Order: sequence, then C-alpha cells, then structure tokens
Amino acid sequence: MAKVCINSISLLALLLALGACGPAPERDTGQAVACALDGAEEFTGHCRLVEVGEGQGAYFVMRHPDGGFRKLAPADTPAGYVEFDGAQRARSWREGDDVVLAIGPDRYRWKEPLDD
Repeated sequence: MAKVCINSISLLALLLALGACGPAPERDTGQAVACALDGAEEFTGHCRLVEVGEGQGAYFVMRHPDGGFRKLAPADTPAGYVEFDGAQRARSWREGDDVVLAIGPDRYRWKEPLDD
C-alpha cells in the first residue's frame, strides 16, 4: 500500500511541475532578431524574441528557427537581457549601431531599441 502512495505522490508532483510551465508562445509572434547559431560566423538566421507573462514575473524567450530557444530576463546590460536559467552565461556588447548578445555558441544581433 505504501508503494502505491509514493507512486501517486510522485505522479502528482510531476503533473504539478508540468502545469507550472504554462503554454509556449507561438513561434511567429514577437520581434524578429538576426542570429548566428551553434558557432556560425555569419548572422543568417532569423530568431524571434517573445515576451512571456506580464509584470514582475515576465521573462523573454529567444526562439530559434529549428525549435531551440533561450530564456532571457530583463537586465541592465548593453543588450538589456541576461540568461534566465541555464548553465551558460549571457554576454552582450555594442558593435557600432548594433547590440550583440551571446550565450554559449549562439549570438543574436539587433539595432537599438528592440521593441518587444
């Protein structure tokens, strides 16, 4: 009987965790951003910056054309964003009139200001 209770509790915890994720934003919403993914030299792709949530709990998702993504949080950086979660730190800098945000092997570039 105890085994059934533990399994039921585990299942309940899993369902609650999945429910907290919320629906994913649509891929063709948000602001278009040039991207160079997986170490590419040139910015050839078109990613999309999508705002998720409202108010204090809002964060952003940088959607990749292949379905990958990066979660970002607003911050006082040249890009205006930092990594929201994950092991890789975001770095950002200005290149002329452009802002570049890099996380791991992925880079994103846009002109200021970037409207969400």
